[in-house]
Amino acid sequence: MIDDKRKILAKEPIVWQGDLSDDCTAEWAGLMLRAEWMDEDYWWWAVYDMEMNEITVDSSNEYPEEFKGGVVARAKAESIAKAYLGID
Repeated sequence: MIDDKRKILAKEPIVWQGDLSDDCTAEWAGLMLRAEWMDEDYWWWAVYDMEMNEITVDSSNEYPEEFKGGVVARAKAESIAKAYLGID
């Protein structure tokens, strides 16, 4: 269960910073979301809980499929972040 502060912060939009075509980060509701172009069309992504000693919530390293393109990688990171905080 998330605390009240995180519930309030989770109402804000997720805003990505950096180069959206290469390496970008979003800080949202105590989480850090990252997405990075690796090679060809393959993108790596990860979600970290910054309020829990930067534990890795999830990352593309845990999935057998490749995430093709930045839009797909960012969308997956956002989906994981929202699910982690229990946001619909």
